[in-house]
Amino acid sequence: MGEFDDLDEEKTLVEESRDTLKDLIPDAPPVAPLEVVFDREMHQAGVISADVPYRALEIWTQNRVYMVDSTMTCCEVRDRHTGVEDKKHSVLGARLVGGQRKYGKTLHVARPFPVPGTEAVFERDGKRTPAGVTSKVERVVLHIRVTSVVMEQQGAWDDVTSAFLHPSFGHRGSR
Repeated sequence: MGEFDDLDEEKTLVEESRDTLKDLIPDAPPVAPLEVVFDREMHQAGVISADVPYRALEIWTQNRVYMVDSTMTCCEVRDRHTGVEDKKHSVLGARLVGGQRKYGKTLHVARPFPVPGTEAVFERDGKRTPAGVTSKVERVVLHIRVTSVVMEQQGAWDDVTSAFLHPSFGHRGSR
């Protein structure tokens, strides 16, 4: 019996606190803190695209939608009502560091993502001040990319995994 066999499915491994979003941010809108969307892509074996950043997160405010790539860099900002891209927005190229919400003398910080009711915070490497802080976040959408590899041709699995199946380090005959 493994150490995780008797875990309750409602629990997490870190159980310091089980607060709800409303407990932490009283004026948070009554929406899910994070929506999840699965983006599917298909490839033939041996034709998997290079590991380039992809759109991983959408942060919706009253007037804008901020697109954040898989490196947590803001890659696009659009006007929420017209859909027009703002190619000169101050947070383009800045890294998402989370969200913040101030109540009186207390600053609440959400990481790694902002949640509804907070303001998203972007910063640039080496800078102490934020590159930008958004207005209040209304919606956060996480995109999970699922890649399906079509394995119809003989030897396709070998093409995909050959680098992992034939290690040369520490074996006889290695160069």
